[in-house]
Amino acid sequence: MKNIAILFTAILTTFTVFAEESQLRTNKIQLHEIARVQNINSLAQKGLDQENPLAGGFNDLIPYIMPTPYQENAGSCLYMSHTGIVEWWMNRLNDLQGEQRLDLSERFFMALKTLRTGQENIENWRTDNIYRINKAGHIYLNEDYRYTKGYYKKVNDIRVATNADDEEAKYGTRFNWISFKDQLDPAKAIKIPQFKRDVLLVDKDKNQWNVAEAPTKYRRSSEKALVKNQAPVLVIYNHQGFWHANIVFGFNDNTKHECPFVSSFKPYMDERAQELTKEAEQATSAKKKRSLLAKAKRFQERGNKVQKRFDQIGCANKGAFYVRDSIFPNEEMPLYDYDFTQEGEEKHLNSSLILREYEWLTTSANHIIQILPANE
Repeated sequence: MKNIAILFTAILTTFTVFAEESQLRTNKIQLHEIARVQNINSLAQKGLDQENPLAGGFNDLIPYIMPTPYQENAGSCLYMSHTGIVEWWMNRLNDLQGEQRLDLSERFFMALKTLRTGQENIENWRTDNIYRINKAGHIYLNEDYRYTKGYYKKVNDIRVATNADDEEAKYGTRFNWISFKDQLDPAKAIKIPQFKRDVLLVDKDKNQWNVAEAPTKYRRSSEKALVKNQAPVLVIYNHQGFWHANIVFGFNDNTKHECPFVSSFKPYMDERAQELTKEAEQATSAKKKRSLLAKAKRFQERGNKVQKRFDQIGCANKGAFYVRDSIFPNEEMPLYDYDFTQEGEEKHLNSSLILREYEWLTTSANHIIQILPANE
């Protein structure tokens, strides 16, 4: 109990209260409506117990969770989440807490995808990626195979390493998809147990963008799985226009809120649809125009579906999941140095914990799995 109390203190200084969605957007749309409905500052001041926002929640899984580097535009969320769960299990099985916790290599899991390791066992990539690490049977520490930034380009649609002098070079975290696995020292490999995955929710169309399709019971099903199996769950959902994956590792029925994620969903999707429609009006080819208009229609339709579900269930104004994510760098977290050969590319680590209202899962989740040791 003492260790958990100490960890609570550490987490409370670094977690994000209902992480602000506008941090994620790189397009140039107006966000005044989203800022209005989220009302983050007011929410933090009046909605939460400032001394301990986690009081009274299901907090048993917290001691073994680790923050992750900011993924930027790598598109690596699914593999960062899988690595995070393997990491959590290795810490729990060996009772490693605090500074003893292992920081495993997300880049290694990404290399397994690039090399199609265990592909014969992948029927639905949204739920089956844990079988890749089973095939490997081991993983590395992040310090031995770092999540990094580097120069890359595409040759025949395959991403390859290059250098700063290459006119076609791009620099960033997408470099991590290039495998250097064959250069790793086998002596530093960490043996891991075999894992299985229980599918709690699978979208009927196997569509990672789908919204408001899952029965509302899956929120309770996820909570029951967390408590019964004492293990996190991995969620794939529509993050206001793009699909995303993260880890849920606790919940709290007492956390007060104004449904910031769900209430901002339709306003953002509508604004994005308007922007795409304007782009279509300026398109110089009929094909490009049709593509942009079709995309705008999808944004609007999904925004409407979420809003319809939200209108049906309402906002309970309390109850939130604890989430570990890879797209919310926090200035109170340590700086992460992606590339030891460069300066200025550093970014803060993600928050150890962000909060997502229960309605988030009910309206936007489309796949949920729980990864467990195969012998349990």
